[in-house]
Amino acid sequence: MTKPLISPQTAREQLRQADERWRAAMRGHEHRAKRLRELADAAEQESRALRLAELANVPWHPIEGASQLQPPHELAKGPHRDGPPALWRRFDHAITQLGAALEGNSIRTLADTFEHLSTIVNELADTAEHQQQPTRKRQTS
Repeated sequence: MTKPLISPQTAREQLRQADERWRAAMRGHEHRAKRLRELADAAEQESRALRLAELANVPWHPIEGASQLQPPHELAKGPHRDGPPALWRRFDHAITQLGAALEGNSIRTLADTFEHLSTIVNELADTAEHQQQPTRKRQTS
């Protein structure tokens, strides 16, 4: 085994903080665009923390049952989803991939999956913000 580039303790602390933020983002009840942005940022932080953990040779322990992961209820499949259906299909696929990666053995795959999810959720946030803009203009008139 090669010497880690950073200390395992530092990597574990970063991962703990990222996990806390991810859990909070999955529970949040903010305005849709803000909520999506927070979820995307939390996924990006998870990705960075996992990459640090890999550099520190911190092992990944698969999470049994994670393949059943579901998005927060307001982001779950249903008629309440605003935005392009193709983008939502990409989101659903990314959630499925995340569940599989959480059950898997590769910390790198998990980091890549969180990064990919972050990109998609940021696109959803952009869409939500764009859809809110006309409403704001009417309210200020």
